Amino acid sequence: MSTNSSITFFFIVLILSLVVFSCDLNQAEEPVLLRTDSFSGFTASNADRWVIISDSRGKIIDYKNTSDTEGVLEFRGLAGGTITVTELNIFSFEHGNETLLRHNLTSYFGVPIGNSYFVSESENSGTPLPDPVGKAQIRLNNYSESDDPWYAIGFSDGFNSFNAWLDYDTHTYDGSTFMADMNLREDPMDIFITSYKGSDPVYAWLRDVNVGDSVVLDFDDFSPMTTVPINKSVHNAYIMGQNEPELSARRHFLSWTEYWRYANYSNPGGNPSIGYIDGFNYYDVYAQIGPMLCCSPHERVAYNKLGTSVPASIHLPDYSFSLSEDNLFSLNYTFDRPYTRKNFNFSIDEADNNLRWNIHAPEGVEIKAPKIPIEIQANYPFLNSGNLPLRTARFVESLDGNTYEDFIKTRLEKVFKREPFEELEYFFML
Repeated sequence: MSTNSSITFFFIVLILSLVVFSCDLNQAEEPVLLRTDSFSGFTASNADRWVIISDSRGKIIDYKNTSDTEGVLEFRGLAGGTITVTELNIFSFEHGNETLLRHNLTSYFGVPIGNSYFVSESENSGTPLPDPVGKAQIRLNNYSESDDPWYAIGFSDGFNSFNAWLDYDTHTYDGSTFMADMNLREDPMDIFITSYKGSDPVYAWLRDVNVGDSVVLDFDDFSPMTTVPINKSVHNAYIMGQNEPELSARRHFLSWTEYWRYANYSNPGGNPSIGYIDGFNYYDVYAQIGPMLCCSPHERVAYNKLGTSVPASIHLPDYSFSLSEDNLFSLNYTFDRPYTRKNFNFSIDEADNNLRWNIHAPEGVEIKAPKIPIEIQANYPFLNSGNLPLRTARFVESLDGNTYEDFIKTRLEKVFKREPFEELEYFFML
């Protein structure tokens, strides 16, 4: 070999060595993709739990078995700006003489790298439901809006929003006068009463009702509410007033279209208003087209706001959703509305196994099934199913500036406290 060739070969070896050394340094300094205690402390004896970190193409970066893990977990690897976090839980249960498996997966796409998520301590939100301390009697005169006032008038004590706290066995109605015993959970107690005159919501307050009282009021004295018109005929709409921003806070049904549906003048094509009164710290406002729980298939669009103010009106937009391929591994759909996040549920059931895969992603991110490590697939071959059809699709548009990253933080830190929000939701059951 000539001297020049030897020198050239030496420099090539030197450059390759530096490249390998540089890669080793990068590998040693790889970024922390996720630092969390969200997946630790899972102690169910019959569960096998894994957390898998993938890149945006679904390629595995890191994974851990967290069945008996406690403390902080760190996932490391080389990735782009975001990762996909997949929780895999496999439960065994006995059915007859067989051991069956239930495979549950939840994937969060578009999780920013370098973040830390720590489970928040649970808070006792809202006010617990106390036992009744006694009864009082209500007599409502000149009521003729419904043949069945039990469902057409709302009596709300702040603990229960519907009439279950009334004593059903004592209620009577003669076409004009409605009477019933009320189970009081405080002494004294304020009670909010709401109903409809025509298509307009009206109300009355019963203040400082004591055990043993006999309260008489006249429906003609009920006051009108500030109405909130809705641009379309809805299946369900309500406004609740409450003084705490939690889902389980004490609240009063200020108006509800269900009360109107039991009125004599309601009809399927009608469109009642919902209404409210001032004086509450927070208002839960809801309006929905389409059934809440129903047969498959069905769809709905809903507006929901929890905040310190009530919108002047509610607009439920038109939309279009189409699905040409419903398999997770060849999904093809179109949706023509803007949204902040989407949620797809896929599932398959067989006699001895079932598989559920729940996926969350922001707008603009393609849904692609993350890969499952070969080690896990070998132990649970049902995970290799190539047919996983879409069961439900949900698109949520945050109208209050809440981002997908805010949603991820809430889910991974398991913060179930309901803070003020405003959103549109489009839901499809296939």
